[in-house]
Amino acid sequence: MSDKICPEHLQRAAYVYVRQSTLHQVRHHREGQQRQYDLTQRARQLGFAQVVVLDEDLGRSGSGLQERPGFGRLLAAVCQGLAGAVLALEASRLARNNRDWHHLVDLCAMSGTLLIDDDGVYDPKVLNDRLLLGLKGTMSEFELGLMRQRARQAYLQKVKRGEAMWEVPVGFVRSKDGRIEKTPDRQVQQAIEMVFAKFRQLGSARQTLIWLREEELSLPHVRPGSAGQELIWQGASLSRVHQILRNPCYAGAFAFGRTSTKTVLAEDRVRRCSSRKYRPQSEWQVLIVDHHVGYITWTDYLENRQIMAKNLARREGESSGAAKKGAALLSGLLRCGRCGRELQVGYNGRHGEVIRYLCSGRREERGSGSCFSMGGLKVDQMVVEQMLEAIAPAGVEAALQASEVCALADQEKQKALDLALERARYEVQRAKRQFDLVDPENRLVARELEARWNNALEQVRELERRVQALTQIPPSLNPEQKRRLLDLGADLARLWQEADTAVELKKEILRTVIEEIMADSSPQAAEHRLQIHWAGGVHTELVVPRNKSGLHRRRADDKVIELVAELVKVCDDRAIAGVLNRLGYTTGQGNSWNGVRVSHFRHTHGLSAFGKRDGWLTLEEAAQTLGVSQTSIRALIRKGILPAKQVVSFAPWVIERKDLEASPVQTAVTALKRGRHLPPTVAGQAELTL
Repeated sequence: MSDKICPEHLQRAAYVYVRQSTLHQVRHHREGQQRQYDLTQRARQLGFAQVVVLDEDLGRSGSGLQERPGFGRLLAAVCQGLAGAVLALEASRLARNNRDWHHLVDLCAMSGTLLIDDDGVYDPKVLNDRLLLGLKGTMSEFELGLMRQRARQAYLQKVKRGEAMWEVPVGFVRSKDGRIEKTPDRQVQQAIEMVFAKFRQLGSARQTLIWLREEELSLPHVRPGSAGQELIWQGASLSRVHQILRNPCYAGAFAFGRTSTKTVLAEDRVRRCSSRKYRPQSEWQVLIVDHHVGYITWTDYLENRQIMAKNLARREGESSGAAKKGAALLSGLLRCGRCGRELQVGYNGRHGEVIRYLCSGRREERGSGSCFSMGGLKVDQMVVEQMLEAIAPAGVEAALQASEVCALADQEKQKALDLALERARYEVQRAKRQFDLVDPENRLVARELEARWNNALEQVRELERRVQALTQIPPSLNPEQKRRLLDLGADLARLWQEADTAVELKKEILRTVIEEIMADSSPQAAEHRLQIHWAGGVHTELVVPRNKSGLHRRRADDKVIELVAELVKVCDDRAIAGVLNRLGYTTGQGNSWNGVRVSHFRHTHGLSAFGKRDGWLTLEEAAQTLGVSQTSIRALIRKGILPAKQVVSFAPWVIERKDLEASPVQTAVTALKRGRHLPPTVAGQAELTL
């Protein structure tokens, strides 16, 4: 036993620290691990009765970039005076960086704890021992840095030759000599090719995802750690589609250094951020074009990336964004002629059918306001007319291309389902062979294999059903359909108005032929001025008249104004509402009438309320004035004795007060009061004014 070990050390526990840097070392370097565990026997030989083994840090690096709970427990025991000695195989097992190493040495010196390795016993309070411990820690850190430098240089040397040192993406396999080759699985190849084909057709990764989900088509995934040999088929996701479209490996290029990690100082420790940042192509460390056979060309890859960049939502007016389902056809194309910002789109109305374009200007700055706003209905209509006029000669060709695209989409789906069905039938045969080989009396295994067989059969039946449904679709258009399609292609305006024409398709057409539209307007101007910048450099100026005040598509019918102007002579607002509802008239918003809406309507059009007009009487008021019943007044009107008029059906009769004093009316009223009959009609029936 060393003379440095005192009884006060032996009264405390000996802590044996066990650590290996990687899980590979934990699984395969068992001798080095056993040597560290054997330090417990040495601690007992040195006289320590209590020995504590700390092995929580197996598989954790000692470089300081990882959290080590075992090392934290060791520091806590040293600070609390529970550790009489710390045993490790060598200094590199305790720490690979000077910060952790010197921190441990300082704590051991303050608490009177010894450090023991395979070479001897050290007392940190002794100057020579402290110097030797410092040198061992420095050499351990230098050794780690040197090994990393050598390994990194060797790794980069192989990478620069184009040898893949990592798992290749799905659709490829890595040969024994490090080369990248296409997978021999034809179903995987077809799935990858289908993603690229649909993206070029639809122009959006999200639309590609929607199509895959609508058609219930799956994408292959590589099981991690299987070197691309084990595949699983899962439903498509947006991240998976983006991974396929962004990876240059599918374009036959070998790329290294596309991403980078950021090292930060958090909680007094250097850490690497979990998220990786994509670098621009100019900053990639290695790029070898035409390195292997790809699914697309390098030119197609660059074009796809440009399309994806344009589809990103605009931050500072750099992109028009992807075409969405909103009714505003010019979203992403209109820009303010004053500040240059992209016009925003606003929807209102009961069902969001009213479009409005507006420029917020610099509203984020205090004291500033928006530039202007304008309605979208007439602007969209006039720009579309200009566009249809410009591309009308290409209508027939567009119709033929649309027919070919539809046929190609069906062929791609048919091919994907055929390959999936072929694989499913193979899985059925494989499950059947496994079931036939099992002992029937071993029900635990036989039951599981039988369930797998049934699941495989169910998948085959489902795929056969989908294939049969697809084959029932006519393979090509009949002559009548072709003729109608060509007619629609020749008449693009009618095709544009077809209800089945998707809004996204209309926006894609507009963005293909138009780069941007500069718009300007002022509150006093009678029109909006647009400057259309066509693809190719041609500019067109367009003047869109503004709607006059009150003239909008939600205003009431002109007949309603005339009716209300006549009805206010004899009706209050509630009675007017009843007449309008019975006649089938609605408000500009499509609502039924009530007293409040009639009152607001009168106020808007400057019509006075009932009771403020002199010289006009209703049928009830005329009966009260003459002292007869309302039935008698109706009889006088019917026989033409009393002049009266009715604005519309269901409306009250309108009678002038002076007509009550006429001699024929007075004579007839006197006869009625005496119980006599009315004379025959003398003036015909009352004229109904509609």
